[in-house]
Amino acid sequence: MHPGQFTQLGSPKKAVVDASIRELEYHCEIMDRMGLGPDGVMIIHMGGVYGDKESTLARFKENYTTLTSDQVKARLVLENDEICYNVDDLLPVCTELDIPIIFDYHHDALNPSAGPPAELIPKIAEVWNKKGIKMKQHLSEPRPGAESIMERRAHADRCQTLPAELPDDVDLMIEAKDKEQAVFELYRIYGLEDVIHDNLRPPDPNPSMQTKGRKSNLKKKTKETVDVDSQAEPVQLSDIEKEGDGGMGDEGIKKNGQVVEIDDVGIEVDVDETKKMPKEKGRVKKKAVAE
Repeated sequence: MHPGQFTQLGSPKKAVVDASIRELEYHCEIMDRMGLGPDGVMIIHMGGVYGDKESTLARFKENYTTLTSDQVKARLVLENDEICYNVDDLLPVCTELDIPIIFDYHHDALNPSAGPPAELIPKIAEVWNKKGIKMKQHLSEPRPGAESIMERRAHADRCQTLPAELPDDVDLMIEAKDKEQAVFELYRIYGLEDVIHDNLRPPDPNPSMQTKGRKSNLKKKTKETVDVDSQAEPVQLSDIEKEGDGGMGDEGIKKNGQVVEIDDVGIEVDVDETKKMPKEKGRVKKKAVAE
Protein backbone atom coordinates (compact mmCIF):
# COMPACT_ATOMS: atom_id res chain seq x y z
CA MET A 1 0.00 0.00 0.00
CA HIS A 2 1.10 3.56 -0.68
CA PRO A 3 -0.18 6.08 1.88
CA GLY A 4 -0.66 9.61 0.52
CA GLN A 5 2.16 12.05 -0.14
CA PHE A 6 1.09 14.03 2.91
CA THR A 7 2.59 11.32 5.14
CA GLN A 8 5.69 13.19 6.30
CA LEU A 9 7.59 11.83 9.30
CA GLY A 10 10.37 14.34 8.63
CA SER A 11 8.14 17.40 8.74
CA PRO A 12 9.12 20.20 11.15
CA LYS A 13 5.43 20.60 12.05
CA LYS A 14 4.09 18.48 14.89
CA ALA A 15 0.57 18.46 13.43
CA VAL A 16 1.85 16.99 10.17
CA VAL A 17 3.87 14.33 12.00
CA ASP A 18 0.91 13.41 14.22
CA ALA A 19 -1.34 13.09 11.18
CA SER A 20 1.30 10.98 9.45
CA ILE A 21 1.45 8.58 12.39
CA ARG A 22 -2.34 8.21 12.32
CA GLU A 23 -2.23 7.58 8.57
CA LEU A 24 0.39 4.85 8.96
CA GLU A 25 -1.48 3.21 11.84
CA TYR A 26 -4.65 3.28 9.71
CA HIS A 27 -2.99 1.55 6.76
CA CYS A 28 -1.26 -0.90 9.06
CA GLU A 29 -4.57 -1.88 10.62
CA ILE A 30 -6.10 -2.45 7.19
CA MET A 31 -3.27 -4.80 6.25
CA ASP A 32 -3.47 -6.61 9.57
CA ARG A 33 -7.22 -7.09 9.19
CA MET A 34 -6.64 -8.43 5.69
CA GLY A 35 -4.37 -11.05 7.22
CA LEU A 36 -1.36 -9.97 5.17
CA GLY A 37 2.01 -11.35 6.21
CA PRO A 38 5.30 -9.45 6.48
CA ASP A 39 5.54 -9.12 2.68
CA GLY A 40 2.65 -6.65 2.86
CA VAL A 41 4.39 -3.29 3.20
CA MET A 42 3.51 0.42 3.34
CA ILE A 43 5.51 2.60 0.95
CA ILE A 44 6.21 6.27 1.58
CA HIS A 45 8.69 8.86 0.33
CA MET A 46 10.95 10.74 2.69
CA GLY A 47 9.19 13.88 1.45
CA GLY A 48 10.36 17.48 1.39
CA VAL A 49 13.74 18.80 2.44
CA TYR A 50 12.28 21.83 4.27
CA GLY A 51 15.38 23.86 3.51
CA ASP A 52 17.78 21.44 5.23
CA LYS A 53 18.01 17.83 4.12
CA GLU A 54 20.22 16.65 6.98
CA SER A 55 17.89 18.14 9.61
CA THR A 56 14.90 16.53 7.91
CA LEU A 57 16.60 13.13 7.93
CA ALA A 58 17.42 13.61 11.62
CA ARG A 59 13.77 14.46 12.40
CA PHE A 60 12.64 11.40 10.49
CA LYS A 61 14.98 9.18 12.49
CA GLU A 62 13.79 10.64 15.78
CA ASN A 63 10.09 10.43 14.93
CA TYR A 64 10.37 6.95 13.44
CA THR A 65 12.26 5.68 16.48
CA THR A 66 10.12 7.27 19.19
CA LEU A 67 6.63 7.66 17.73
CA THR A 68 5.87 4.71 15.45
CA SER A 69 4.53 1.42 16.77
CA ASP A 70 6.24 -1.92 16.29
CA GLN A 71 3.47 -2.82 13.83
CA VAL A 72 4.26 0.21 11.68
CA LYS A 73 8.00 -0.43 11.89
CA ALA A 74 7.41 -3.97 10.65
CA ARG A 75 5.66 -2.76 7.48
CA LEU A 76 7.12 0.64 6.62
CA VAL A 77 9.46 0.96 3.64
CA LEU A 78 10.89 4.04 1.90
CA GLU A 79 11.10 4.75 -1.82
CA ASN A 80 13.76 6.81 -3.58
CA ASP A 81 12.07 9.73 -5.31
CA GLU A 82 12.78 11.70 -8.48
CA ILE A 83 13.42 15.12 -6.92
CA CYS A 84 14.58 15.21 -3.31
CA TYR A 85 15.97 11.92 -1.99
CA ASN A 86 17.89 9.36 -4.02
CA VAL A 87 19.22 6.05 -2.76
CA ASP A 88 22.46 7.63 -1.52
CA ASP A 89 20.38 9.94 0.68
CA LEU A 90 18.20 7.14 2.08
CA LEU A 91 20.61 4.24 2.45
CA PRO A 92 22.45 5.40 5.61
CA VAL A 93 19.28 6.03 7.63
CA CYS A 94 17.57 2.93 6.22
CA THR A 95 20.55 0.74 7.08
CA GLU A 96 20.72 2.19 10.59
CA LEU A 97 16.98 1.74 11.26
CA ASP A 98 16.46 -1.47 9.24
CA ILE A 99 13.98 0.18 6.88
CA PRO A 100 13.87 -1.48 3.44
CA ILE A 101 14.10 0.69 0.31
CA ILE A 102 11.80 0.25 -2.67
CA PHE A 103 14.15 0.87 -5.58
CA ASP A 104 12.39 2.83 -8.32
CA TYR A 105 14.29 2.60 -11.61
CA HIS A 106 12.53 5.58 -13.17
CA HIS A 107 13.20 7.80 -10.16
CA ASP A 108 16.84 6.71 -10.08
CA ALA A 109 17.24 7.74 -13.71
CA LEU A 110 15.86 11.21 -12.94
CA ASN A 111 17.58 11.66 -9.56
CA PRO A 112 20.56 9.31 -9.71
CA SER A 113 22.88 8.26 -6.94
CA ALA A 114 26.65 8.23 -7.36
CA GLY A 115 26.70 4.53 -8.24
CA PRO A 116 24.72 2.58 -10.86
CA PRO A 117 21.75 0.33 -9.96
CA ALA A 118 23.99 -2.74 -10.16
CA GLU A 119 25.96 -1.39 -7.18
CA LEU A 120 22.98 -0.04 -5.24
CA ILE A 121 20.66 -3.03 -5.40
CA PRO A 122 22.87 -5.50 -3.44
CA LYS A 123 23.19 -2.92 -0.64
CA ILE A 124 19.42 -2.39 -0.66
CA ALA A 125 18.83 -6.14 -0.63
CA GLU A 126 20.73 -6.53 2.65
CA VAL A 127 18.01 -4.77 4.65
CA TRP A 128 15.20 -6.68 2.93
CA ASN A 129 16.96 -9.95 3.68
CA LYS A 130 17.66 -8.93 7.28
CA LYS A 131 13.94 -8.31 7.84
CA GLY A 132 12.95 -11.50 6.04
CA ILE A 133 10.82 -9.67 3.48
CA LYS A 134 10.84 -10.30 -0.26
CA MET A 135 12.44 -7.33 -2.02
CA LYS A 136 10.15 -5.08 -4.04
CA GLN A 137 10.95 -2.64 -6.82
CA HIS A 138 9.11 -0.15 -9.04
CA LEU A 139 9.41 0.03 -12.81
CA SER A 140 8.09 2.71 -15.14
CA GLU A 141 9.28 4.61 -18.20
CA PRO A 142 8.94 8.23 -19.35
CA ARG A 143 6.29 9.03 -21.92
CA PRO A 144 7.50 9.01 -25.56
CA GLY A 145 9.11 12.26 -26.62
CA ALA A 146 9.53 13.56 -23.07
CA GLU A 147 12.46 15.95 -22.73
CA SER A 148 12.07 18.27 -19.74
CA ILE A 149 12.31 16.91 -16.20
CA MET A 150 8.60 17.48 -15.65
CA GLU A 151 7.70 15.68 -18.87
CA ARG A 152 10.00 12.78 -17.99
CA ARG A 153 8.39 12.36 -14.56
CA ALA A 154 5.07 11.31 -16.10
CA HIS A 155 4.63 7.56 -16.58
CA ALA A 156 4.32 6.04 -20.04
CA ASP A 157 1.36 3.87 -20.94
CA ARG A 158 3.54 0.74 -20.93
CA CYS A 159 7.07 -0.46 -20.24
CA GLN A 160 9.05 -1.99 -23.08
CA THR A 161 12.08 -3.39 -21.26
CA LEU A 162 13.01 -5.04 -18.00
CA PRO A 163 16.15 -3.70 -16.30
CA ALA A 164 19.34 -5.68 -16.79
CA GLU A 165 19.96 -5.33 -13.03
CA LEU A 166 16.60 -6.89 -12.09
CA PRO A 167 17.16 -9.56 -9.40
CA ASP A 168 15.77 -13.03 -9.97
CA ASP A 169 13.61 -13.04 -6.84
CA VAL A 170 11.78 -9.73 -6.50
CA ASP A 171 8.25 -8.35 -6.54
CA LEU A 172 8.30 -5.91 -9.46
CA MET A 173 5.49 -3.36 -9.42
CA ILE A 174 4.72 -1.90 -12.84
CA GLU A 175 3.67 1.75 -12.70
CA ALA A 176 2.06 2.44 -16.06
CA LYS A 177 -1.09 4.10 -17.36
CA ASP A 178 -2.30 0.94 -19.10
CA LYS A 179 -2.20 -1.00 -15.81
CA GLU A 180 -2.73 -4.73 -16.39
CA GLN A 181 -2.18 -4.30 -20.14
CA ALA A 182 1.32 -3.04 -19.35
CA VAL A 183 1.95 -6.23 -17.37
CA PHE A 184 0.58 -8.40 -20.20
CA GLU A 185 2.91 -6.57 -22.60
CA LEU A 186 5.97 -7.55 -20.57
CA TYR A 187 4.65 -11.11 -20.21
CA ARG A 188 4.49 -11.35 -24.01
CA ILE A 189 7.80 -9.59 -24.74
CA TYR A 190 9.78 -11.79 -22.35
CA GLY A 191 7.69 -14.97 -22.52
CA LEU A 192 7.05 -14.85 -18.77
CA GLU A 193 3.46 -16.09 -18.76
CA ASP A 194 0.86 -17.24 -21.26
CA VAL A 195 -1.60 -14.44 -21.95
CA ILE A 196 -5.19 -15.06 -23.03
CA HIS A 197 -5.61 -13.26 -26.35
CA ASP A 198 -9.12 -12.05 -25.53
CA ASN A 199 -7.72 -10.19 -22.53
CA LEU A 200 -5.41 -8.07 -24.67
CA ARG A 201 -5.98 -4.70 -26.25
CA PRO A 202 -3.55 -2.89 -28.53
CA PRO A 203 -1.50 0.02 -27.25
CA ASP A 204 -2.37 3.57 -28.22
CA PRO A 205 -0.80 4.06 -31.67
CA ASN A 206 -0.17 7.73 -30.93
CA PRO A 207 0.88 8.03 -27.29
CA SER A 208 1.19 11.57 -26.01
CA MET A 209 3.55 13.22 -23.56
CA GLN A 210 0.50 14.65 -21.84
CA THR A 211 -1.19 12.94 -18.92
CA LYS A 212 -4.53 13.80 -17.40
CA GLY A 213 -3.29 12.94 -13.92
CA ARG A 214 -5.66 12.62 -11.00
CA LYS A 215 -9.12 14.07 -11.17
CA SER A 216 -10.11 16.60 -8.56
CA ASN A 217 -13.52 17.31 -7.09
CA LEU A 218 -12.50 20.93 -6.69
CA LYS A 219 -14.90 23.31 -8.44
CA LYS A 220 -13.25 25.43 -11.08
CA LYS A 221 -13.18 29.09 -10.14
CA THR A 222 -10.75 31.54 -11.64
CA LYS A 223 -8.04 29.09 -12.64
CA GLU A 224 -8.18 25.67 -14.22
CA THR A 225 -5.67 22.90 -13.58
CA VAL A 226 -3.58 22.66 -16.73
CA ASP A 227 -0.75 20.60 -18.08
CA VAL A 228 2.82 21.60 -17.35
CA ASP A 229 3.94 24.53 -19.47
CA SER A 230 7.57 24.38 -20.46
CA GLN A 231 7.62 28.18 -20.43
CA ALA A 232 6.67 28.35 -16.76
CA GLU A 233 9.09 30.12 -14.44
CA PRO A 234 10.63 27.88 -11.71
CA VAL A 235 10.17 29.34 -8.23
CA GLN A 236 10.68 28.28 -4.64
CA LEU A 237 7.50 27.69 -2.67
CA SER A 238 7.24 29.44 0.68
CA ASP A 239 6.89 27.45 3.90
CA ILE A 240 3.18 28.22 3.91
CA GLU A 241 2.77 27.10 0.32
CA LYS A 242 4.70 23.90 1.05
CA GLU A 243 2.49 22.99 4.01
CA GLY A 244 0.90 19.63 3.35
CA ASP A 245 2.35 19.41 -0.15
CA GLY A 246 3.79 15.96 0.42
CA GLY A 247 7.28 17.34 -0.10
CA MET A 248 7.61 16.04 -3.60
CA GLY A 249 9.37 19.07 -4.12
CA ASP A 250 10.38 22.42 -2.96
CA GLU A 251 10.03 23.61 -6.53
CA GLY A 252 6.83 24.92 -8.01
CA ILE A 253 6.11 27.12 -11.00
CA LYS A 254 4.65 30.58 -11.37
CA LYS A 255 2.12 31.30 -14.10
CA ASN A 256 0.48 34.69 -14.43
CA GLY A 257 1.67 35.56 -10.94
CA GLN A 258 0.01 32.46 -9.39
CA VAL A 259 2.25 29.94 -7.61
CA VAL A 260 1.34 26.36 -8.41
CA GLU A 261 2.96 23.05 -7.49
CA ILE A 262 3.76 20.09 -9.67
CA ASP A 263 2.26 16.87 -8.35
CA ASP A 264 3.75 13.40 -8.75
CA VAL A 265 2.08 12.71 -12.09
CA GLY A 266 3.31 15.90 -13.72
CA ILE A 267 0.32 18.24 -13.59
CA GLU A 268 -0.08 21.61 -11.98
CA VAL A 269 -1.92 22.01 -8.72
CA ASP A 270 -3.32 25.35 -7.60
CA VAL A 271 -1.79 25.71 -4.13
CA ASP A 272 -4.36 28.12 -2.72
CA GLU A 273 -7.31 26.11 -4.00
CA THR A 274 -5.81 22.82 -2.84
CA LYS A 275 -5.65 24.10 0.76
CA LYS A 276 -9.44 24.52 0.71
CA MET A 277 -9.97 20.83 -0.04
CA PRO A 278 -10.56 18.35 2.80
CA LYS A 279 -7.58 16.18 3.62
CA GLU A 280 -7.81 12.86 1.82
CA LYS A 281 -7.43 9.81 4.00
CA GLY A 282 -6.28 6.36 3.04
CA ARG A 283 -5.75 6.90 -0.67
CA VAL A 284 -4.11 3.87 -2.23
CA LYS A 285 -2.42 3.90 -5.60
CA LYS A 286 -3.53 0.91 -7.65
CA LYS A 287 -0.72 -0.96 -9.33
CA ALA A 288 -0.48 -3.88 -11.68
CA VAL A 289 2.03 -6.33 -10.27
CA ALA A 290 4.26 -8.71 -12.19
CA GLU A 291 6.21 -11.28 -10.24
